Amino acid sequence: MTAELTTRLRAALTQNSAPIIITGGSGWLGQATLHLLDSLHALDRVRVYGSQARMLLLRSGAKIACDELPALTRYDGPPPLLLHYACLTKDRLAGMGEDMFAAGNTKIRETIAGLIERRGVSGMFLPSSGAAYAPGPYGEAKRLDEARFSEAKIPRLVIARIFNLAGPFINKTETYAIADFCSRLIAGEDIEIRARSKVIRSYVHIEDLLLLALGLLVLGPEKKQKFDTAGEVEVEVGQLARRAASLLRPEARILRPPPDGSPDDIYTGNPAAMRAAAAGLGVPLRDLDTQIKDIAHYLRG
Repeated sequence: MTAELTTRLRAALTQNSAPIIITGGSGWLGQATLHLLDSLHALDRVRVYGSQARMLLLRSGAKIACDELPALTRYDGPPPLLLHYACLTKDRLAGMGEDMFAAGNTKIRETIAGLIERRGVSGMFLPSSGAAYAPGPYGEAKRLDEARFSEAKIPRLVIARIFNLAGPFINKTETYAIADFCSRLIAGEDIEIRARSKVIRSYVHIEDLLLLALGLLVLGPEKKQKFDTAGEVEVEVGQLARRAASLLRPEARILRPPPDGSPDDIYTGNPAAMRAAAAGLGVPLRDLDTQIKDIAHYLRG
């Protein structure tokens, strides 16, 4: 984060005294957002809601209470700045079945819509997913979220269709290739890649995404914006593994079966809108090497 951008965000958050509500505060995006707001000295205005009531401990040592999401129906304060991360994620689908999965996400969606209708919001950040471009229950849930809140009375709405994120607070390390590679390298293990086809990804640092979203909400004009996330480069996972090894443990072996001719697995977004918005706000997008180093630093810590 540049010093100039930090100053602008702190000033804007001071001027805009609205409470800040975070849903899904214990997840990857939620934890990274709390860390960012803590660094911007705005934590005293934050209210957190999640799947269960608990106390969250931040990296700085600060603690913040997290209430259950249904408690949001009792919120009676002024229109908040809303950072909405709560959802049933794709990995829950197998254990729940499609009907229960859809019903659970509908309940979350309507809880948030009820807040907007009752109290209003000054702005909203909604992380969607690249899965919204494809069929399937998870993509459908994201499309419904986008449609529901695009129609709502929200002066500033930022929707980011997330493809591939990297950086601190990453969880489910076995699920994300970049985190799996880093954790194996740190543990002194070889990297194992099972894919027999090309797997193409493009990573964005989570803190860059959050700076961009927050900047658009508190510094940008009143409008509704949507963009895909996309990093500085597209990278094949074999190349990603070699890059991570060169930074963290060059002697590590990278094990991968030979290609079998199956179709390429390409999951990358269109970078144009995000890059334009970042350039307009002065958000510097960190390169892939920095993202790998930041993941490793976090995992070691």
